[in-house]
Amino acid sequence: MNKFTKQLFACFCLASSFLVGCKEEFDEYYARPENLEGPIYQVLSDSSRHKGNFDHYLALVEKAGYKETLSRAGYWTAFAPTDEAFEQYFQENNLSGVEDIDEDKAYEIVTYSLVYNGYSHTDLGYYQNGPGRDTLSAAFRRKTAYYRGVYKENVGGEEIDVVAANRNGFDSYNLEDNNNKYIPYFMQHYLDINDLTSEDIEYFYNRPYTGAQVAEANIVTSNIAAENGYVHSIDKVIEPMPNIADYIDDNPQYSLFKSILEMEFRDLQTNTAISYNSSAYPELTERYGPVYDLSGPVHVKAYTGNYTFSPNNENFIGGNLAQSDSWSMFVPENDALQQFLDDVLLVYYGSIENVPDQIIYDFVNMHMWQAALWPSQFQLVTNNLNEEARFDPNANITDKKILSNGIFYGTNKVQEGNFFFTVYSRPYLDPQYSIMRELLNSYRITISDPDQTYGLILMSNQQLRDAGFEYDPGARNPWTYNGEPGQAYERLIRMLEMCIIKLGSEDELDDLSTGSGILETYGGEYIRYEDGEFFASGNMESGENVQVKMDETYESTNGPAFYTEGLLTYSEKLLSEKIFEFPQFSRFAEYLENSSIYDANSLQIEGVAIGQFFTVLIPSNEAINTAVADGVLPADPQTNDPEEIEQITNFLKYHFVPRNTIVPDGKKIVSANGSDFPTLYTTVDGETKEVVIDNSADGFQEPYTMTVTDLNGNVANVNIENSNVLASYAVLHEIDRVLESN
Repeated sequence: MNKFTKQLFACFCLASSFLVGCKEEFDEYYARPENLEGPIYQVLSDSSRHKGNFDHYLALVEKAGYKETLSRAGYWTAFAPTDEAFEQYFQENNLSGVEDIDEDKAYEIVTYSLVYNGYSHTDLGYYQNGPGRDTLSAAFRRKTAYYRGVYKENVGGEEIDVVAANRNGFDSYNLEDNNNKYIPYFMQHYLDINDLTSEDIEYFYNRPYTGAQVAEANIVTSNIAAENGYVHSIDKVIEPMPNIADYIDDNPQYSLFKSILEMEFRDLQTNTAISYNSSAYPELTERYGPVYDLSGPVHVKAYTGNYTFSPNNENFIGGNLAQSDSWSMFVPENDALQQFLDDVLLVYYGSIENVPDQIIYDFVNMHMWQAALWPSQFQLVTNNLNEEARFDPNANITDKKILSNGIFYGTNKVQEGNFFFTVYSRPYLDPQYSIMRELLNSYRITISDPDQTYGLILMSNQQLRDAGFEYDPGARNPWTYNGEPGQAYERLIRMLEMCIIKLGSEDELDDLSTGSGILETYGGEYIRYEDGEFFASGNMESGENVQVKMDETYESTNGPAFYTEGLLTYSEKLLSEKIFEFPQFSRFAEYLENSSIYDANSLQIEGVAIGQFFTVLIPSNEAINTAVADGVLPADPQTNDPEEIEQITNFLKYHFVPRNTIVPDGKKIVSANGSDFPTLYTTVDGETKEVVIDNSADGFQEPYTMTVTDLNGNVANVNIENSNVLASYAVLHEIDRVLESN
């Protein structure tokens, strides 16, 4: 061996020695720490720490085929029942041990005990939104590894293979989502954040709340750390919970509600509440066919998007929201529901088959909440129809369950829904008023609010047809008036808004048959009543008032609904024409007709736009004669004197109050001294002259009076007998003196 070879060999040996040393250091640095816990299965198998505590659970894990899963990498939270919990389970179910539990049941129990991702006891209390935790909100549910998969259902006499919807509405199934079930749990943090008490939880479970509870089980030992997650031992075995749809289906006392929920009274072609769709999702048949050895296609069972949610959908609205919220549903028992059908829903339809789909949707939705609704919060959280839960948690709830996708309440009464018990219920439920119901679609939430009082004058289909109106939803122009579509819908809406009366109290119209008064309607126009008849501006012109059928008046929860002969109509005349029409306004009309603000060709008054609200304060003939005698007003309405022409113009404009209709009804004016209102009179400097109107001069007591105070401090009284003259979007009042603006 030459000198160079010896040197090379020495270097090689030195390098080899160095590499061996590096490898030893590398292995030592990256080696598994001696104090690192093993995977979940091995941790629970550690006889020195957990001897006898989890033998049954581990045996069930093996039977379910999850030993390998829990023995390798991953991240889980396991709610593991103790052996004592299993002994109780065996006794309750007449089982001798794990050997009596088949593989399917073992799979259900084990996978439902496993929550995706590892959560410590503290982390369970928080809403998880990516890395870290959001301490501003709280959670009470987590997604488990269990999902139901394919099951059999009898549809139209044929047994088909079905999977439940995992989204709300038809044609929205997500092929990447197995519709995994959630498990509920209750940490004190969740209660504190949501202003709940232990009684809210104990209401559902026959055991005291301890501050750490999983469904009906208590956490015995928490935070058993493992390489692949956390274990929390619990004192009861928890089987997968049904979802709301399954629970209704499994309990015959809710069969009548189920028949309505799923429209069992319709065939598949006309059923708009539920669908069984296989053609849109062939991937499901390809996926599940070999697993379940299926001979036919797999159908997605979905509920209409017209419902607040699909009761078989395990997912809440979306994403992480399912951790902190869920659906809630009240379901009346058969007897209570049948009573409601007999007394309310079927009064006009006779049979459930005849009830329109929209009414079915509304009936179901008034029992659904898109939120976890706890007993203490029945009055605080509303459903999508803006209704609180009108149930007594102690007297009306006969069955209560926290299920996999929400909270379930069985009840001995039907939710007192706004649509079914308020003034809106009459056109809503009676098919003879279906046109009015269609027109009311944009108003129904408002007028069915039980906290707002309304009177409703009903317009039947026949009355509208007799007046020349037709409604054909399938036509190109669904609304017509005397065969023409132009302005037909606009006319009807204006008439409709005159039929919705704003009331100060439910007894305001108790004296309708003998009393008289003036009423503001929803659209801002006024109508009047006298001796059992209503009339609007058009009725005053035609002399055809609307006669109330007093013995048929329906007293609802928020006011009366009136059945009538005739329709309210509005005046087609311009404001000037109405002023010229009444003899008590003749002197004022003389000045108006000959003034510079009146156009005799168009009949228009300067500053008075069509469709604009007005209150016109018209001095009586005697008051104008007095003003002339006192030199307040030029004697000649046809004067050619420029100063007198301007004086007349200012006089006229000062008696028109735009954008408001004010009547002597004790409403609108809340100040004891009246309120300021601008008039049409504006000076060349841009100053708008105002008047003070007080329609509560008698202290808000009937009979109501009304006064007007001008800029000189003069007080004019409204002559009630010659006032409240209805015009198009306007009211005309006679006052006992001329108003002066300077």
